[in-house]
Amino acid sequence: MKIAYLLKVRPDLEDIIPDDVEALRIQAGDDGLYSDEDLVKLQDVEAFVIGMEPVNEQILAAAPRLRIVQRLGVGYETLDLEATARRNIPACNIEGVNKEAVAEHAMMFILVLAKQFVPAQAYTQAADWLSARRLTLSSFEIKGKTLGIIGFGNTGSSLAKRAHTFEMDILYNDLREVNTDLASQLGARSVDKAVLLAESDFVSISTDLNEHSRGMIDAAALAKMQPHARLVCCARGGVVDEVALAAALSDGTIAAAALDVFETEPIRPDNPLIGIDNCLLTSHVAGVASDTTARTWAWAHDNVRAVLLRGERPRWIRNGV
Repeated sequence: MKIAYLLKVRPDLEDIIPDDVEALRIQAGDDGLYSDEDLVKLQDVEAFVIGMEPVNEQILAAAPRLRIVQRLGVGYETLDLEATARRNIPACNIEGVNKEAVAEHAMMFILVLAKQFVPAQAYTQAADWLSARRLTLSSFEIKGKTLGIIGFGNTGSSLAKRAHTFEMDILYNDLREVNTDLASQLGARSVDKAVLLAESDFVSISTDLNEHSRGMIDAAALAKMQPHARLVCCARGGVVDEVALAAALSDGTIAAAALDVFETEPIRPDNPLIGIDNCLLTSHVAGVASDTTARTWAWAHDNVRAVLLRGERPRWIRNGV
């Protein structure tokens, strides 16, 4: 199998590539385009395995033997679904591969925000015992608090299971069909998005990035939240309006936020959320742990083998081919 790995950040790629793969690695420039030097290498490539690099007309035209595009993860907004479909090339993500890890990360955010863990750690490391103890005045139990989950698919429902264990009340909103039996078991109630924003102590975003969700958490949405509420987002960059969130955190519209994803990644030094004390940031690692990484690569390569070696239809096709 000849696979082109479209990746920016993966220094250990050589240790991951299976022995039966002839591999090459390329990446797009800042303009989202590939160099002629890289494109000429793609004549015999049968599969793309991609991180967040774009799969566009330019690179598809350079790979006449391409038979599958496989995304390493859940999101697929960098894939041109129409262009791949026109060529009858299945474009696939990996459904649910890291849902547990992302749900754990979101649950961690909820606990860390509730318990004031980050400033408590900083004060205690500085041997400022009194300041660390004063934080207990603003920390609280999450039992009985309301968690609103926007997007009740694989990750959102996995988070709901964890929140249920902590005896939180759960609201959810989703435009798609959800597992209503599971929701009922967890005591989760479907409500209008405006109601969810207004009634939740924590709002967690678990939706993918699409035409309905892009910019969904804007100034108007944040204004609907309670002043003591916290926002958590481990979904996709672009769902949250970062400028609006920075303003809401600074003027007290909401109490705090924790984000793992950003509109521009890697995060830029001028991102408006950097330097805001009541905003916790991690570097798009919610779904990246040693075990989830191994599973992601194994499932991706197996899906590629299904097409190239076994002549089977791959899983998780997103472009209708």
